[in-house]
Amino acid sequence: MESAVRESALWGVIGGLLFLVLAFGYRLAVGVDLSVLVVLLVGIVVAVATTGLSYLVGRRLP
Repeated sequence: MESAVRESALWGVIGGLLFLVLAFGYRLAVGVDLSVLVVLLVGIVVAVATTGLSYLVGRRLP
């Protein structure tokens, strides 16, 4: 696997997990009833978007 692809995938994992931690922390702190399924789906979308954007931006930077 190309190193740029691997780095982008890792940034995607980090972004998705960070979103999940923040969303569930907000759920615990405020007591808002967020659907777990919706939070997981949005976390997946965030991970995919982070992967794509980090790949595009990483190829433009020296």
